[in-house]
Amino acid sequence: MSYGKSWFHSLLRRRRVEREMEAEIESHIERYSEDLAARGVPPAEARRRARVEFGAVEAVKDECREALGLRWTDEFRRNLRHAARLLRKSPAFTATTVLTLALCIGVNTAVFSVVDAVLLRALPYPEPERLVTFVTHFQGRGMEEDQTSQNGRTWLAVHEHATYLDCAAFGGGWTGVNFAAQGKVEYVQQERVSAGFFRVLGINPMLGREFMPEEDRVGGPAVTVLSYALWKRVFNADPSVIDRAVLLRGEPYTIVGVMPPGFQTSVPADLWTPLRPSTTGEGGGTNYHIVARLRPGVTWAQADSQVNVVGAPMLQERRLPPDVSAWLRLIPLQQGLTQGVRMPLLILIGAVGVVLLIGCVNIAGLLLARAAARTREIATRLALGGGRGAVLRQMLTESLLLAFCGGAVGVALGWLGMQGLRLLAKDTLGIWQTLRLDLRVLGVTAGLSLVTSLVFGVLPALEASRVDVCAALAEGGGRGVAGRRSRWLRRSLVLGEVALGMVLLIGAGLLIRTFAYLVNLRPGFDPTNVITANLSLQDARYTSSRRVNQLFEQSLARIRELPGVESAAVGLSVPYVRPLNVGFRRLDGPRVDDKTQIMNLIYITPEYFQTLRIPLLRGRLLTGADGPGSTRVVVVNEAFVRKYLPEQDPLGSHLRIDGAPSEIVGVVGDVQQRPGWGDYGPLAPMPGAFMPAAQTSDKFLQLAHTWFSPSWVVRTSVPQGGVIAGMQRAVEAIDPQLPFAGFRSMADVRSRSLSEQRVGAILLTILGGLALVLAAVGIYGLIANSVAERTRELGIRMALGATTGQAMRAVALPGVALALGGVIVGCVLARAAAQVLRHLVWGVSATDAVTFGMVALTLLLVSAAASFIPALRVARLNPAQTLREE
Repeated sequence: MSYGKSWFHSLLRRRRVEREMEAEIESHIERYSEDLAARGVPPAEARRRARVEFGAVEAVKDECREALGLRWTDEFRRNLRHAARLLRKSPAFTATTVLTLALCIGVNTAVFSVVDAVLLRALPYPEPERLVTFVTHFQGRGMEEDQTSQNGRTWLAVHEHATYLDCAAFGGGWTGVNFAAQGKVEYVQQERVSAGFFRVLGINPMLGREFMPEEDRVGGPAVTVLSYALWKRVFNADPSVIDRAVLLRGEPYTIVGVMPPGFQTSVPADLWTPLRPSTTGEGGGTNYHIVARLRPGVTWAQADSQVNVVGAPMLQERRLPPDVSAWLRLIPLQQGLTQGVRMPLLILIGAVGVVLLIGCVNIAGLLLARAAARTREIATRLALGGGRGAVLRQMLTESLLLAFCGGAVGVALGWLGMQGLRLLAKDTLGIWQTLRLDLRVLGVTAGLSLVTSLVFGVLPALEASRVDVCAALAEGGGRGVAGRRSRWLRRSLVLGEVALGMVLLIGAGLLIRTFAYLVNLRPGFDPTNVITANLSLQDARYTSSRRVNQLFEQSLARIRELPGVESAAVGLSVPYVRPLNVGFRRLDGPRVDDKTQIMNLIYITPEYFQTLRIPLLRGRLLTGADGPGSTRVVVVNEAFVRKYLPEQDPLGSHLRIDGAPSEIVGVVGDVQQRPGWGDYGPLAPMPGAFMPAAQTSDKFLQLAHTWFSPSWVVRTSVPQGGVIAGMQRAVEAIDPQLPFAGFRSMADVRSRSLSEQRVGAILLTILGGLALVLAAVGIYGLIANSVAERTRELGIRMALGATTGQAMRAVALPGVALALGGVIVGCVLARAAAQVLRHLVWGVSATDAVTFGMVALTLLLVSAAASFIPALRVARLNPAQTLREE
């Protein structure tokens, strides 16, 4: 019987197909009945004989359904209903399994949403696959790395000679600047970009235009492009804002464009100004990034080859060791923007993948135990003619239903986890694109649920289908599905999840110890009761050293008069913050040469050391007498002496800094800084010098204030709230157009400097804790199931003289032994995996014995508890009752 319909069409129109089938069967019976009646058979008898000769109607229907391909769907529906009934009858098992799976899928969904937004999702620009960035690739001495920042000479060469590319440049980061318009004064984030930047990205301004080449030159017109958010917030979305003047960086700027809503770059900018790249000053160092778009018809290989040729002459001028080579090449823009967070995110996605694997192992163990309890049911089905394939399909349907429920709950938990990640790690993980549970993420979640259902369902289903029918019916279902093989399989799964949990816990332990090491570093100063606030001096009114120092003196004089202020000073940066790094040369001593060295340089006002209570070790501190007309002097720290002056007395030595010689007059203690060069780690006492703010040159200040906003540092003896308001009033009285960027305690400054390490430790600890719980649940389930299976045996042994303690040990010790084996295997795996964390671990070895020992001890203690708690049921056994039941 055929209807000419496809299986899918029949499935979608199931009810109609059933009605048509019934109508056709009835039509056949009716026609045969009419034939019989025409031959003289009475109508009632004719209808009875027609139905008898037609045969079983339901059997015919089954044949029709099989011809239409609907038998499988009918079986699936029956299996699904049966699975739902069974799971409702076992609420504890169902809840445990669904919650385990939901937690595993939830953390994977949350982390994948971040990985998708940062690493996988295409950049929000037209044809993002044609956007590239330039890197200098270094190779040799066992290392290989890409440097994404370029100098002004590279930009000029690329801009003029890389004809296969449409190029633009942008500054390496963003800076806060002072903005005044519509009677409002704000500290806003500025990104400096070259002409053509928006064109290269493929996004045109919503209003107006982008920068012209003549505006992107030194001395060019002062213009700006506003973000949609700033335009809406300050100008109430006024479309006539183009060509209107605003006060930016202390001088009039003309608004030439407004970007559309939703436009964003990796920099959270409020507005954009011309970069005006050069080959000197800022352009003399690697402070630019280059973005480019492949021109129509140009292949990646053609453009990369041309860039290599363009960059070769400049790289040949670098003083590289003979065994190190370098060349300019192209990488995708997205890869360049995510270079710093790619490895942490890959480690994180690997960690949640391990958690999911542990969850699958755990659930597989639970399903094996559940199948053991259903041995008699399965054997009965097989004995009554049910095929092993039918049993296998029934078990897989139960796994699929569990996966669906766990996936649904996991999506909700994933959404909550995504919100937590957005708050916890927005800046740390480089999340600048929107996090969302879109169809892409939901599709991955659905795929995870399906795959996990197969992973944790296939093994128990195969074991269940191999049951020995005769033995199971004779034994009454008191043993496991497949006897000894099944028990060893469950034990192997438990050992595996303990080993995987060990890997995650050791990774978490290493990051926790790193964070603890960094937090407990000796700060080198007294951070208690110290407030700091930044203020942008990238301002046309503060281009001279005289004007800047006048602001410092006047504002500090007013702040020192505030009640509760003990001392106040200004510094280009403060401890725990990355300072300005500059080149210098030694002018005397046994190690004099023409080589330029690197150090940190911070200008300060005289009371800086006293305010932060940085100790003086030798010589003297800077004073008010160290002014523009006196000898140029600097104070260096211990780290500077250790690195650059180990063989001479630092006092009286001379350094060439900022184009002029300076005499070292003092040595102070080290403070913790966030490095901007070298391989010092997240925080370290770096070689540095402190120079009087009064002795800085105009050129140096303009260059320093391009990247850094100086910090006002105040030590108080009263609550900080009143002092903060007083500081704001003090600066407003001098210049109302200089808003503070924000006020922070030194504890807040330290906390922000360690945000990456804190977030990494928190996330991996959460995942490691989840793995520990899952491993404990797996061991608990194994021992509990063992107690249930061995009740008869244990009762007989106790009746024959075994003590309760002996019986409990016989049940619990296998769990401890499995945990010990898992710990040993986990240590081997963790030793190999720890190498991936080497670049994230500081102050502790990646194979630290203390961390390995503490994690192993914790796992063993938890495993012992998970083993002995279910073994306590043995104490409630009544041997006499057991013998009577026999």
